[in-house]
Amino acid sequence: MKVEPEMTIEGLQPGPPEAPEEPPKIAMFDYPMAELGALVSGALGQSITPAEFRALEPIDQVYWTPEEFGAVMSDHGFVVQEGQVFEVLHPGQIKSLREVVLVALSKEKAWVMSFDESAGAWKGVGTGDAGKFPSDLNAEFAESERWTIFKYSRRTAEHLAVVPGIEAHWFWSTIWTNRDLYLQSGLAALLTNIFALGVSMFSMIVYNRVIPSNAMDSLLVLVSGMLLLMIVDYVVRTVRNSFLSVAGVDSDLSLADKLFAQVLDLQYKSRNGTVGALANTLKEFEHIREFFASATLVSLIDVPFAFIFLTAIYLVGGYMVIPVVVGILVMLTVTMYIQPRMKALAKHSFEDGQTKHSVMVESLTGLETLKLLGAGGFMRRRLREVLERQADISEQTKDGTHLSTNVAQTMQQMVQMSVVATGAILVAGGEFGFGAIIAATILSGKAIAPFAQMSQLLVRLNQIGVSYEALKELMSQPIEHPQQRSFLPRNQFKGSVEFKDVTFTYPGQQEPVLQNVSFRVEPGERVAILGHVGSGKTTIGRLIAGLYEADSGMVLVDGVDIRQIAPSDLRENLGISTQDVWLMSTSIEENISLGAVDSTAEQVLWAGDLAGVSEFANRHPDGYKLKLRERGESLSGGQRQAISLARALVRKPPVLILDEPTSSMDARSEQTFVARFQKAKFESTLILITHRTSLLSFVDRVVIMEYGKIAGMGTTEQFQRAQTDRKAAAEIVKNAVSAQAGKSPASSASKSDANMAAPEGNA
Repeated sequence: MKVEPEMTIEGLQPGPPEAPEEPPKIAMFDYPMAELGALVSGALGQSITPAEFRALEPIDQVYWTPEEFGAVMSDHGFVVQEGQVFEVLHPGQIKSLREVVLVALSKEKAWVMSFDESAGAWKGVGTGDAGKFPSDLNAEFAESERWTIFKYSRRTAEHLAVVPGIEAHWFWSTIWTNRDLYLQSGLAALLTNIFALGVSMFSMIVYNRVIPSNAMDSLLVLVSGMLLLMIVDYVVRTVRNSFLSVAGVDSDLSLADKLFAQVLDLQYKSRNGTVGALANTLKEFEHIREFFASATLVSLIDVPFAFIFLTAIYLVGGYMVIPVVVGILVMLTVTMYIQPRMKALAKHSFEDGQTKHSVMVESLTGLETLKLLGAGGFMRRRLREVLERQADISEQTKDGTHLSTNVAQTMQQMVQMSVVATGAILVAGGEFGFGAIIAATILSGKAIAPFAQMSQLLVRLNQIGVSYEALKELMSQPIEHPQQRSFLPRNQFKGSVEFKDVTFTYPGQQEPVLQNVSFRVEPGERVAILGHVGSGKTTIGRLIAGLYEADSGMVLVDGVDIRQIAPSDLRENLGISTQDVWLMSTSIEENISLGAVDSTAEQVLWAGDLAGVSEFANRHPDGYKLKLRERGESLSGGQRQAISLARALVRKPPVLILDEPTSSMDARSEQTFVARFQKAKFESTLILITHRTSLLSFVDRVVIMEYGKIAGMGTTEQFQRAQTDRKAAAEIVKNAVSAQAGKSPASSASKSDANMAAPEGNA
């Protein structure tokens, strides 16, 4: 698809709308979804980079529908409206034209238009390779192909919203979006409750009118009317359930997507607790989903309409309403009395659920270690302790529920008895007929029914409340791509990396991991970072990737503070192989191309050959299509590391960060990789984090880390001489002191030269 070049459009005339049609999947080879999204957001003054779309959005980058694109833009805070072609394009149909961008989508083209007030016409946004922006849209849109026009505008400021605090809220916005369905469900509930009055009225009329006068013809008419009413009631109930089901499914999908997107975009420092606890928090969404899809919501909607029945009882039976009101008050009193205890139990149950989930996740992920160490009993004890607490909480919850339920059942019986007794007194006094007792009895059952279910309803509401608070805390955590912040797109990186007086401490720790670290890596330069265990080597790679922010100082890429660069843009230009290799349960090919959505089969094979993946993939019948087990457990450590290396290399990024890239390989595999890498003649900047001197053959310079500080710095040749030459070792120390001059206390040159030499232990 092409976004046509800038040209104004004049003389737009409204025309007859075309019939709606299912939009086809669109192949946008010139402007994939990410580029088109960046174009639209930029035209509206909110720069969202293509890399951000590629990193965060779940839809296919090449084949997608206009509706999917609209959903993506809505997720990023834009108001999206679909309209008829000529109605939307006519300037008189749109208010605040300066804040509107139109996107016209067909099978082969995409036109992005903004309104030029000086020219009084729409003009194209962006550039295109072929064709001209048509001066006669009437003729263009009259073609046989279907066009879909979407209007995009910036979301209204929160203080100008119809309901401030609701429309942009992560939870309530889904309810607001489906407000029409919920309002119609409420209207349907009103009708069904009014219809429910029919049976009691029918009974009263039959007892008071039909039986005394033996009016069988009237009875036939009444029965016919009641049958019709029951049919209508059935239809209304079915429609109500359908409305709630549709709204529930939509809310379910929307909320689940928002929650998972939040987790994927969380800042690394925001991760609280264990993976199991986080997974359990996400699991709490099930309580909210079940609530929207269950009869509990119907019962909750019916509660306010109990007053309709109370009013009807008063009109039909006068003082017969008193026992019903008293019964409802007693049930509410008991329910409210046990409510604080039930709420506390729900919270404790949630906390124990997190612990249980953590134990189970730890056990499953570390099952091999538990078996080898014979530590299964230890994990069983941990799980049993949690289960015993949960069982105790469950029993206490059941006791409270049973108390409320038993009181409700007893009160229902007492209310019916009291209504009949009160009615008998009133009938004996000649105030009402016998039919009033029957009608009041039926109505009392309907009035008290929602309150009889109040205990079960409150148990569910407590669970939902605890779940909501847990999810609310999750959604309040800072993310990497907040809507209120935009970044300038930086698609091309030269590859320079610089640390300026960087100090960093991991969240929850007191001692800094890095202290006043300063060094610079030029574009295309290859630098090795050496150090003992805990010296801060891996942390340097994490800071460059933007997983954490420095406490003080600056990390710069191409001379720009990385806090000014969108994290997705930054990481799209980094190739990173970490110590802890994580593989998905999918094919080798998909594991290598993970995140590189535009990678070709040739690029995957090239990266696989260079990293050594082809050595074992070519020997299997499925080759690169071989399906791996979870975390790549079917492969050896060296094979997993080879896939991780291929993943880092596949995009040929400007900056490569290899953290212990061959730690799991044997000597022959390591030598083969080094030889291939040197032969490849990469132009990328390389930051090699290692403790192995055997890998230094393809680096230009060495930085030695010790206890979070730079203890030595020099060329590879200087470092190798320093192993045996104390003078060369002192020169390396002097280089480090020069690099840190004026930023941190210099390391004493008299310090043992052995500390400056390469570490021999495993880092």
